[in-house]
Amino acid sequence: MLEAIGLGPEVGSIGFLIIGSMKSGTTSLFRDLGKNPEIFVPEDKEPDALISDFVLTVEGRLKYLELFANSQPGQICGEASTSYTKLPKFEGAAERAYETCGPNTKIVYLVRDPIERIVSHHHHEFIKGDAGPDIDQEVRCNPDYLDFSRYMTQLKPWLRVFGARNVKVIRFEDYLSERRQIIDDVTVFIGASPRSDLIDASQNYNSSDNKPVVRGFWRKIYRNRVYREYLRKVMPWSLRYRIRHMVLPKGASRPAPPSLDTERWLTVELAQEVNELSRFCGSHVPLWTRWQP
Repeated sequence: MLEAIGLGPEVGSIGFLIIGSMKSGTTSLFRDLGKNPEIFVPEDKEPDALISDFVLTVEGRLKYLELFANSQPGQICGEASTSYTKLPKFEGAAERAYETCGPNTKIVYLVRDPIERIVSHHHHEFIKGDAGPDIDQEVRCNPDYLDFSRYMTQLKPWLRVFGARNVKVIRFEDYLSERRQIIDDVTVFIGASPRSDLIDASQNYNSSDNKPVVRGFWRKIYRNRVYREYLRKVMPWSLRYRIRHMVLPKGASRPAPPSLDTERWLTVELAQEVNELSRFCGSHVPLWTRWQP
């Protein structure tokens, strides 16, 4: 239907998607790529457009393309939404991406030591007030923590739809230690010229440590329709970032880490996923030491 009215993937084509995983450096990668003049990313990360069939409608497609309305001719457009690898919470993102963005879209997936990701995920929920401090209890009550660290389960729909040649997996740990090299590799992968000289490799965006907390009065402002639909669009992200860090209270310190029993349980639960992902990435040993013999 979209093709019939001139809104097929060739119009306003999206060149790449950063699909996750949550708390694995996606915001920093998104901002780093956005420094390259050959690449365009929207002001705001996490549009989450592909988690709903609304994007397949004419109205939804137009709304999605509005994200990239300020791009310049020749720029490669892309966005980042970690909800695209949050099965079973959100189904069908890969299929919608194929229909909306086209078959040659490049898919970038950041992965982190799965248990470290869970710990960071819990801290993120805790400082928002959406989780209690006891991670041992939380990870057993909320399946999201484990599910979002099942990396091959999350990746398989994207591999099935786009093929392995269009999918790039990046270890968060490598991104931290070799940030400029990784950025250049990703840039070439999505079809642009490397410009890692433009990034600030010391800047870590969206870390849960000392992250401003949007609660109470500020949450009402943040969720206000006038702010979200108008002010956000005219106020540059960099300015909003500075204001948030100046005026909002900082999040609570990290809760206690998981117990050894919980760590052992998580290690067993995720072993198959880690081994399968490691093989996909061409590694003869697990990508993280806690799973290595």
